[in-house]
Amino acid sequence: MFRKFILSIIFYLIILAVITNADEHNSITIPENSIVNGKEIYLGDIASISTTDDVENRKLSRVHIHQSAKPGASITLNISYIKSRVKQQGISPDSLIWNTPNNITIQTSSRIISFEEVKIAGEKFFKDLVNKNAIVTARPTYEIRPIVLPDGDIDIKVDSVSKYPVNGNFPLNFIFSIDGRECERRLIPFKVEVIDNVVVSKKQIDLNSIIKEDDLMVTSKDIGLSSDVFYKKDDIIGKYAKKNISKDAFITSDMVMQVPIIKQGDLITILVESTSLKIATQGKALENGIKDQVIRIINISSQKELKAQVVDKNTVRINL
Repeated sequence: MFRKFILSIIFYLIILAVITNADEHNSITIPENSIVNGKEIYLGDIASISTTDDVENRKLSRVHIHQSAKPGASITLNISYIKSRVKQQGISPDSLIWNTPNNITIQTSSRIISFEEVKIAGEKFFKDLVNKNAIVTARPTYEIRPIVLPDGDIDIKVDSVSKYPVNGNFPLNFIFSIDGRECERRLIPFKVEVIDNVVVSKKQIDLNSIIKEDDLMVTSKDIGLSSDVFYKKDDIIGKYAKKNISKDAFITSDMVMQVPIIKQGDLITILVESTSLKIATQGKALENGIKDQVIRIINISSQKELKAQVVDKNTVRINL
């Protein structure tokens, strides 16, 4: 009788040891502070899960806990809440050993874009717009507030809002993307200086005057984002000024024009041409014109106003 009693106790202790050993291998350990990446928090993101069943292990890992905080921010969850999320998935929390504090703080990982990164991206954008030999200096007009993005591979796209300055600044539109997904847009004004060797006026050049070599010089000048400047004096000499040009001004294409070969009031020959017809008649120019320019003319015989292309100093053409 005593022997049976002893055997029963031994059997009970063996069963208890097996159960205890199994429980030790069905445990969840969560640290007081965790960091996650992404919009959602799953148990596997914050916990070390140990079970004897791989299927249950995967099921526990996929238990949705909560939406994550914004990048760089954190949320604090009570262990009771986490256990309730496990229970909602059909898993008994009491079947697991929980090695956790009462409150767990979960921070969302982030990527902070620095002022210097924004400056470099903006400066590169401006450099791609101007002559490759120009010296470009560009920086945001003011200190920008922190740009906090989710963690991941970053891509920065930059585009101009206007080619002309607004209150002395050039606004740029920045698009920040992480892992191919657009996360934030910012409109950031830049101060820009573009130094290049360009043609400038050596002295005052009056309206309608023919520009000569001694009116010009090539020197370093801050030209901003002007793309229609001249780099060689020969490209301007012989043209006439469309406006008064002040001393030391860099010259752009809208300031000058070729000398017209036909002037308003000149008598001209009008050629009317088609594949099977060619007629010449007399006309008069109603405005100045350079070669290949289309100008207004009048047919002397019919007194009809027409438009024709300048061929040379005596001739215009109308193609039918």
